[in-house]
Amino acid sequence: MSAAQNAGPWTIDYKLRYEDNSEKVFRIAMDSKTLDILQDPKESYPPWTKLQCQKCSNCPLDEKDHEYCPIARKITDVVDFFCKPQPSRTIDARIETPERTYSKNVELKTAAFSLLGIYMSTGGCPIMDKLRPMSRFHLPFATTLETTYRSVANYLIAQYLLSHEGKAADFELAHLTEIYQAIETVNMHFRERLQEVSAQNYALTALLQLDSFASYINMSLGGDAFFLVESLFNKEFQENTGAEDTEDPDDRLTFQYLFKFADSASKTFTIQLNRKTLNPIGKKKSDLPAWTELSCQKCPNCPLDEKKDKYCPAATGIAEAIEFFKKMPSTKEADIEVRTEERTFSAHLTATAGISAMMGLIMASSGCPILGKLKPLVRNHLPFASNKETVYRSLGMYLLSQYFLAKSGKTPDWKLENFTKLYAEINIVNKAFCDRLRKTSIEDANLNALIKLDCFAQQINLTISEGHIEELLDLFRAYFR
Repeated sequence: MSAAQNAGPWTIDYKLRYEDNSEKVFRIAMDSKTLDILQDPKESYPPWTKLQCQKCSNCPLDEKDHEYCPIARKITDVVDFFCKPQPSRTIDARIETPERTYSKNVELKTAAFSLLGIYMSTGGCPIMDKLRPMSRFHLPFATTLETTYRSVANYLIAQYLLSHEGKAADFELAHLTEIYQAIETVNMHFRERLQEVSAQNYALTALLQLDSFASYINMSLGGDAFFLVESLFNKEFQENTGAEDTEDPDDRLTFQYLFKFADSASKTFTIQLNRKTLNPIGKKKSDLPAWTELSCQKCPNCPLDEKKDKYCPAATGIAEAIEFFKKMPSTKEADIEVRTEERTFSAHLTATAGISAMMGLIMASSGCPILGKLKPLVRNHLPFASNKETVYRSLGMYLLSQYFLAKSGKTPDWKLENFTKLYAEINIVNKAFCDRLRKTSIEDANLNALIKLDCFAQQINLTISEGHIEELLDLFRAYFR
């Protein structure tokens, strides 16, 4: 995936299937290093794309050097399409990226909003450019919680890179609101620009949602969504152990893993977590196997007391999953779907890759005091993450944890001096857990497949290398202007 994909453009395909089974496909091709949109120039552009047409009041571009608004020029085909009558107002949307496919049945304007968001953040506007990294790690149909988490983490990564390069950094988020106020201004003027095309169209409706998004971020730093993000980094929350029961479906987060094999065989495993605590839902079994006891290959860094805790929380959480894939052909390829309330993720991979993502989710939410530090990633679960995605997500999570440490009056680690220590601790758990699994009765082939897994979403021994820094600097270049 890495070498081949980095050689050519990085693409996102938006496939919109209407109720009459007709389909429209938008392919966005970007430079894999800079995320500049790769698009052949047209012989001419409509008047509404001129920079002077409803030019943003905060636009830093000079009309002498830029005849056209860079974003407007990129989205002419999209706007033309959405100005036409549409076969239906709801669609099945499929967003295909090199890593995975996202799908959901949504209103057409929701898909248009998501599509336009990519063009707005990668179209070359100096103000919108600060959102460019989020397009590389695009998450369609993001909730307000996901958007708040990703926006603040993205900003903190930018500040770390500035600090790394010896420049002034804003780890207190003092200027984050200013960025989104500037984005809100761009969206407002761009909405007026689109009114030059048509009084009512889906592109305009979608941009109204973009405008609401910018306004929301401005308000959210002291709002409920930000409070929920902060709660993910609370130490007591992360170390909260034990399975929980709830009869209210609204209190449950459900992750359904579906494995479909070429011979039409399929297997489904469902994970249910308490929405507030992210602990697994369901009573512990009374007949847990001996290998789940805390004393069996206990991790050398485990802070739990065998007198108080008979069972390893991670082993308890994974026991049911072990039974599930005992006879699964782990080396065979499968179409793997991960269904959540927000969207469906899918990819064609070996069953082992799907098991890896599933096991990482279970173990990080199990109540293990060490793995509990990964709970923020559980709430923002991303199956089949690439190395680049893992670095971005892990760095964002760690910097968010340091922000909330500083907010509580403690000393933050903005230089990442303890970043590798965190994952070294996780690696100790991983090694000890593999020794524990050797005590099970899993067939050798599946046991070996399990032991080879990066059970914690490829984060074992994770370090932020200079190579990673260089890649991130390309994405965050707008912050260095």
